[in-house]
This record gives sequence, structure tokens and C-alpha cells, in this order.
Amino acid sequence: MIRKSFSPALFVVTSLLAAVLLAACGGGAAGGGGSSTAIPTSTPIPTYGIALPTSMLVVATGEATSEVTPAADSTAEATAEATVEATAVAAVSTGFDPVLVERGKGRYDALTCATCHGANGEGTDDGKTLVGLAQTEGEFASFMRSGGTLGTAHQYPANRLSDSGVKALYQYLLSLNAGS
Repeated sequence: MIRKSFSPALFVVTSLLAAVLLAACGGGAAGGGGSSTAIPTSTPIPTYGIALPTSMLVVATGEATSEVTPAADSTAEATAEATVEATAVAAVSTGFDPVLVERGKGRYDALTCATCHGANGEGTDDGKTLVGLAQTEGEFASFMRSGGTLGTAHQYPANRLSDSGVKALYQYLLSLNAGS
């Protein structure tokens, strides 16, 4: 008969290994009926999404009224359609992509450029004219990202004006040059 001797080190290692396995499998004190702290089975990991450019924003202008009459509504709609059509005709006749120019007009409106540069880029007391823009697209993009000499008040980071938005805005401003 072979008698094996008891090894305390082997017992400790085996006990620790069993405890780790029970904890990993959700066993342990939770099954014993006593109170225990639940071990989370998963840890929430924050995820982030990329916001893609949205469709063109329509900015309402004029005085708000509590009632819209069909005549006023159709007049406003006809004016908006005429503006879109005029922009598209000007863009096609000058070799610009009308969709890109219209998106640029949407960016111009959404970024409220008209408050300083005028409704058609003609300039105001608060901002210079944008008609006759002589910058290259690269120079324009750099200016829009940095704010140039105007500083952060005129700075548009990529989360506010995407690269495709800069391109569209640039094309819109060039179309103003062609329309003058």
C-alpha cells in the first residue's frame, strides 16, 4: 500500500483555483442562500457614433403669425421655389453643381452667415462682401477652421461644418461671383 503525504501548498493552490473558477462561473456565496453582492456579468462600455451631415436646413424668415393663410403660405412656397430654381439655373449656367451649390446655400443659412455678410453675400456694416471671393478652396477651408485674423468668433470646427460642408459653402460663394 502506497501512502501519499498531505501537501499544504498543493491544497492552498487547489483551493484558490477552485475559488477563482466558482467566482468566474457565478457560483460561490450566491447559491448558498445567504446575502451576497452580485457580481456584474458585463461592464458597460461607452460607445460613440459619428453624426453624418444632415439634409439642408430650412430657415424660416419673416414675422411669425398665429395663423397662416393659404395665400401667404403659397406665396412663401413660390418664393422659396423661385430662389432654389434661380440658384440652380445660375449654377448650371456657370458650370457649378446645382446640388452642391444648394447645399452650400443651406450651410450659409444654417451658420447664419447672412447676419454679417448679407442675404446674398453682398456685405454689411458687420461683415465684408463675399461676392468676388478670391481664395482657393484650400485657403477658404483653412480660414474657416482657424478663424484667421477674426479669431475664434469666426472658427468652424469639423463638428460644426464638415469638410463636405466647407466644399459646398465654397461652391455657393463662388456661384455668387458668377451671378454678379
